[in-house]
Amino acid sequence: MTGFKNLQSKRFAAGIMAMMMLVIVLFSISFIAAEADHDCSGDDCPICAGIRFCENTLEQISNGAAVQSVAVIPATLLCISILFSVCVRKQNTPVSLRVRLNN
Repeated sequence: MTGFKNLQSKRFAAGIMAMMMLVIVLFSISFIAAEADHDCSGDDCPICAGIRFCENTLEQISNGAAVQSVAVIPATLLCISILFSVCVRKQNTPVSLRVRLNN
């Protein structure tokens, strides 16, 4: 029962993290779109700094997804190849089919 609760808590935490990422992306994109044509006050413009911050955040999120996909693809291919090799090696024998051999 504790394993089930642990799995539920992990799923819940993953769902919360996914929602937070979605909110961050949506707010960053909306801020950039709303302030794209503002009147810039020079090098120390706080709006430009906010836009740069949002762009950096979006870039880091996209780079993280690329790194994760590069790490996940080989692991997935390895698991598929292991599963395929196990399925190919398995042969049907009377014992594995649970055939009763009477004399």
